[in-house]
Amino acid sequence: MAERVQGGREVVAGRGHDGRRPLEIAVVSDRGGVRVENQDVAVIVELEEIPGCALLVADGMGGHPDGRLAAELATAAAGEALKGTEEPAAGLGRAVEAANRAVGGRAAPDERGRSLGTTLVAAVVSGGRAGVANVGDSRAYLVRGGVATQVSVDHSWVAEQVRAGILTEDEALRHPRRSRVTRALLGEAVEPDLFEVAMRPGDVLLLCSDGLWDSLPAQRIAALLGGEGELETLVGGLVDAALQAGSTDNVTAAALRALPDD
Repeated sequence: MAERVQGGREVVAGRGHDGRRPLEIAVVSDRGGVRVENQDVAVIVELEEIPGCALLVADGMGGHPDGRLAAELATAAAGEALKGTEEPAAGLGRAVEAANRAVGGRAAPDERGRSLGTTLVAAVVSGGRAGVANVGDSRAYLVRGGVATQVSVDHSWVAEQVRAGILTEDEALRHPRRSRVTRALLGEAVEPDLFEVAMRPGDVLLLCSDGLWDSLPAQRIAALLGGEGELETLVGGLVDAALQAGSTDNVTAAALRALPDD
């Protein structure tokens, strides 16, 4: 993997293989023009027991102390747990548990009673399939045939209101409580949601923080990631588009593209 830091932007790009077909991988994380610190962390992990790789994105909670530290602890612990996984679904569950322990065990609450906290979305790609786990409102999308489909389910107050029919999706995007998550890694008991999708040649699996999806609708994500060219260039353009659309948050995108079978 090739890694570069350019001002407030971190870029990682490389290739992998899931045992069935080659993979193209790219990560771009940008501090943005408003935040002093990038509290997003994205990690690529090469699996050791089965062919494939894992992607992880964590968004440290801005209302909590040391959001960057929480995201780093979560991705490091989850990544280490995933290295030796032999079965994606079970491995993802153990990885979330490890991440939650790491976050909860590091620091006591501050003077306002707040402790470390972060979201986490993780994916394991092996054998033509992707397992996905999420806690919080960092998202996973599958881009196929010009359409971006959200794989994960947001754990947030506004998402619950949308699912209950109280708010529309447009109202949720503008609601003052849109950043309030209802599940996060805090060291307390938490259940991730688990999903599985097939990966076909040309598919792109995207993991991203809310700084990206809050500014770009799914159709725009699909248009930007479904184009021709190097995945690193497409992902960089996706992050640029979120910032140009007015994102005031850190913006992180980690993407994997399934290439034609060997």
